[in-house]
Amino acid sequence: MQLNDAQKIAIIGNAGGGKTTLSRRLAQLHNLPLTHVDSIQFVAGLKIRPFAESIALLTEIQNQQTWIIDGYGPLDIIQKRFHLADKIVFIDFPLWRHYWWCTKRQIKSLWQQRAELPSGSREASWAHTVKLYKTLWRVHKQMRPELMRILARDSFRGKVISVNTPKQWRHLFREG
Repeated sequence: MQLNDAQKIAIIGNAGGGKTTLSRRLAQLHNLPLTHVDSIQFVAGLKIRPFAESIALLTEIQNQQTWIIDGYGPLDIIQKRFHLADKIVFIDFPLWRHYWWCTKRQIKSLWQQRAELPSGSREASWAHTVKLYKTLWRVHKQMRPELMRILARDSFRGKVISVNTPKQWRHLFREG
């Protein structure tokens, strides 16, 4: 489960799965530039950036020679990212674990904003927590099955690293 000489790594998975922590570590280990999709899709105050702008920015990053991209972004361009990637890390924990880790993240956000978010992006609210929990459910029930179909294609064989347990996550974090 190593990334060897990968120069383009896509890291995907539901919220609260440790994508950002893992992507920071892999960027350090492999000396690759890192982009958090949340920093592209959102502007100050957790407002959504216009769709066309997000696609343009992410497309520009995907077309670079080296990258780690943490997160999904618009589905219009994610399949292209998968084709361009040397490796695709799919963090796929049971839904309860994503809820638990998101809950811990929400509590932490009472004191500290996530670094990958634009300034003024306050997540520590009941409204944001409810929205996050609904998103977790929707991603797991709607997006995950489609992603699994996409990632099962022959064109992605050998590219996908599935992370299904915290032990596998820790191994990838340590060994990269």
